[in-house]
Amino acid sequence: MSKLHQSSIQSDSIQHRLRQLFDELGLTIYQIAKDTDENPSKFYNILNGRAKPSYDTILNLLEQYPQISADFIFRGVRPILLSDTRKTPVLPDPDVVEIPFVPVRFYASFIESLGDSIQARDLETFGVGKSLARNHPNAVVIEISGNSMSPQLVSGAKVMAVPVDDGNWVYQSGGVFAVMYRDYLVIKRIRENNLLTQQHLTLYSDHPNGGSVTVHASDLRGLWKVVRIVEAPVE
Repeated sequence: MSKLHQSSIQSDSIQHRLRQLFDELGLTIYQIAKDTDENPSKFYNILNGRAKPSYDTILNLLEQYPQISADFIFRGVRPILLSDTRKTPVLPDPDVVEIPFVPVRFYASFIESLGDSIQARDLETFGVGKSLARNHPNAVVIEISGNSMSPQLVSGAKVMAVPVDDGNWVYQSGGVFAVMYRDYLVIKRIRENNLLTQQHLTLYSDHPNGGSVTVHASDLRGLWKVVRIVEAPVE
């Protein structure tokens, strides 16, 4: 878990105790947000001192993780976790590497991450084979939203995508890409790349009813080339 901004957080504050608690749980903020059905941005704002946790949020944490000591959260009395309710750790598969995973419900937070303190290691993870991870460094796994790219990519499928350096955006064409522009993250096919000549990129859906979208160069924030389907639901 990344070390978030700490200059404005007092060592005896509830934000500081929550940071200690999350470190002790050994879970990413994305996983905690998923377990508690909360927006991960809420926890980042709390840990960065931009917000205080509500009573309902604390109760939600206590209900989801019974091993948490309420005395620690409210009064700072250790231990942080109750020893008799600790979860047994799961040993990792030696042939699998965990890489960052962006499920549909975290698209917005992933977009925010470019301008905030969220780091790749804070993301939820997805296990892929060692050789696959080695051949595609810095890759992420992204869940497909909707069926605009069907039949090849259906809703719920997960794809591995590698980042494209912004200096090479003008040369990308013909493949499927995860494209971040303005406040959107979409997975589309690039058929017309006019970034060099006309300062725009046209993105197409594979589904005949999916249509296309034209993105101006000034709105582009990130580009990842889809290199592999790593999981697909049964249709």
